Amino acid sequence: MARGVAEGFTATLKAAQEAATNTPYIRTVINAVDYSSKLLFLEHHEEAYRDYATLDFRNDDRAFDALDLRGRELEIGYGHTTGAGNEYCSTATLWVKSQHIISVEGLVVCRLYCEGMWTYLREQRIMFVGASPWYRNEWTIKTPYGIIEEIIETGFTWILEALGTADDGIINTFLPVFTLNQLPWENATEVLYRLIQMTKCYLRPKPSKTFKVVYPQTADVADHTYYSYQAHYFKEYTEKKNELVPNRIVVFANFDPLVESTWAGKLTGDTGAYSGQYVEVIENFIASSITNQTDVDNRAAAILTRIRSESLSAYLVVPHDASVELYDKVSIDDARGF
Repeated sequence: MARGVAEGFTATLKAAQEAATNTPYIRTVINAVDYSSKLLFLEHHEEAYRDYATLDFRNDDRAFDALDLRGRELEIGYGHTTGAGNEYCSTATLWVKSQHIISVEGLVVCRLYCEGMWTYLREQRIMFVGASPWYRNEWTIKTPYGIIEEIIETGFTWILEALGTADDGIINTFLPVFTLNQLPWENATEVLYRLIQMTKCYLRPKPSKTFKVVYPQTADVADHTYYSYQAHYFKEYTEKKNELVPNRIVVFANFDPLVESTWAGKLTGDTGAYSGQYVEVIENFIASSITNQTDVDNRAAAILTRIRSESLSAYLVVPHDASVELYDKVSIDDARGF
């Protein structure tokens, strides 16, 4: 799942970042203008459902004073200087939300605070698609992937990459009864999260306002391996084993909880009894519109998988690896202490 040659991660870039001595390269482009040579400082966070960055640019010539960069698109690329020049991999699109001109003794800088695609979508209420109002739209003949595609590509004219092999058997098979804006107006992030929650998949922001569906559970194979004794080295690794709470998920479906006459026909999806060292902690969910046992079993499994996968379990410090993306799997080969 890591970035490959098509995304800029070439063999020469891999060799450069693993070399004993190297020259890192950071590319910062705002609305097609390259400001990389002026970059002084960068702090960039890529998190599940949120990404943001703070950048400081040299402003000794006061060139930024006359520029209004608010609302402009920013893309950050990470890489190294190689024999082929400055090579890099771009990260997901951000937008400039605030601009500061800072003057201190001996230094004048322009500081930009930027936020990413999930924040952009969180600010947008889904009320219209083009000229057509969505108000209280309902889907019954589209899969979660199909609805996500309609929202991203029709609602925002962004791009959702083809599903490819990232199919968990739910995202492009299950046909939910999915209703939009039942009471309050919903924002796009809320709607996309409701849809992706039905599955074992994730949505990964990409450059050029693109999303990609990823399914890390397809194979227990690491996307990256870091070593204590050879390149690509890691500096520090802390592993944390969490007691999973809740540890059993039960989903009730095919009934209306407010109408007693429907209760007899309800279906139950259950991830099974807990068998660990702690006490069993059950969390119940209702999915009234699901009408068959396979789908309710899948929903229970998807919820438990997401709870397990989204818990923070490790902390790793490595020299920058331009191929790493959100939701990649990492393996550590540690010979220290032997």
